[in-house]
Amino acid sequence: MDFIRKPNYDYSQTLWMKMFLARPDFENGTSQVLITFKQALEIIRVIDNLTQGIRKIVYLVGWQGLGHDDCYPEMEQVNEYLKEPGESSAREALWNLFEEAKKYNTVVSFHGNLADAYSATPCSAELIETNSVLKNKDGSPAVIEIFNGRDAYKVSYKGYYESGLFKRNWDRFCEAVPVREAGTVHLDNFCIAQNIHPYTSVEEENEARNKMLDYIISLGIDVTTEYTYRELELRSDSPEHPIKKYYTAQGMKIPEGDWRNAPLHTLGRIPASWWTSNITARECMEIPPQLYSGHLTDKKLLAVFYGEMHGEDIWMDKSIDPKDWADEFLYQFCTLQLPYFYLNRHKRLELIEQAEGYTVKFSDGIVSNGVKSEISKDGIILKSGADVLLPLDKENTVFIAYSKDGKSGAWNIPDASFKEAEVAEITADGNINPCFAAIENGRINLTVKPGGALVIKEHK
Repeated sequence: MDFIRKPNYDYSQTLWMKMFLARPDFENGTSQVLITFKQALEIIRVIDNLTQGIRKIVYLVGWQGLGHDDCYPEMEQVNEYLKEPGESSAREALWNLFEEAKKYNTVVSFHGNLADAYSATPCSAELIETNSVLKNKDGSPAVIEIFNGRDAYKVSYKGYYESGLFKRNWDRFCEAVPVREAGTVHLDNFCIAQNIHPYTSVEEENEARNKMLDYIISLGIDVTTEYTYRELELRSDSPEHPIKKYYTAQGMKIPEGDWRNAPLHTLGRIPASWWTSNITARECMEIPPQLYSGHLTDKKLLAVFYGEMHGEDIWMDKSIDPKDWADEFLYQFCTLQLPYFYLNRHKRLELIEQAEGYTVKFSDGIVSNGVKSEISKDGIILKSGADVLLPLDKENTVFIAYSKDGKSGAWNIPDASFKEAEVAEITADGNINPCFAAIENGRINLTVKPGGALVIKEHK
């Protein structure tokens, strides 16, 4: 496999999330705001406290136009409804968020989409004229679905790239917001849709998508995306998918096929995906997480390898008040993200398949048992269900202990190189109640409250 360029970030050791800011209200010509730029910064500050200052990336959703899924594939108009009263412009407020977030070890970047286009998009006429959107056999633009009251098209990457529209629109995007400065971008639903008039093959569309990716990469920007892409001829996700209906309506015969027979088209260009789908257990063993990582959609694979927590759903389901979301965030971070960081630092050596799930042996005597939800090192339990004590960093200088139901007594901490520990309680407002504890024979006595977490560092 070719590795196009080493990414700016190691996504297997970075907490990266989306944050949903706003959705359009086209009927009233306004934006339904869930989180303003100022409120986003406050959430980022609390996340930094909960995660002990690790590196984070937050991709803003709905930052453009009137909110999520507006304007695509153009992305240059900042959502004016996200600024605060008294701020001169949303663009200025966005740049301020980008700069202020650095104080909390966070890179703010952007969620976008190059696969969809809408009739209301300023460049829609050019997209149709240059065969940059799918067309019916009679040459008319194919309305794939009605979305938010507008005709929605799918982009033909071949036409979009060869016409020069992609580079023009992307360069405007880079001028409008600090995406180059962020060094990363999240592109949703970057799957292939073949054109019927003129007909394009999977290979042609994939070649054009790769050229688009290579241009973005050449600007110093990593691309993360929504799914794992391994397309076959005239295929789509399901019989009910709008693309499948488009092919069928055009009288195309859908070939038989299985995604396992298709290559991982974007491997080496896309280092991480929101939903790491269409990937086998064997491929999880063979592909290093530093090359490709994310949140596994297969529950048995997620149980043994763990994965990236999403974050976005927490604020959408609860509220933006830390009193409502901090506990759930801490739970997901400690039981999903923390084990993921830990396992990703070790080589994957052996996969053992069981009827109920998998067990994987890693280097350094580490074993992850997905059936029991356990992680051990040389037979010593480090994680059992929702009781966890693992190092946060690869240098093993900072550890986090978490218990969903509460636990008091001796905890295993075999990776610690120090004997005297400073222990503090992790809260949304920072670490509190510091105390000291001895580490003897790889064990430490701790009392963790239900749903609570402690940070453990060397006492100097």
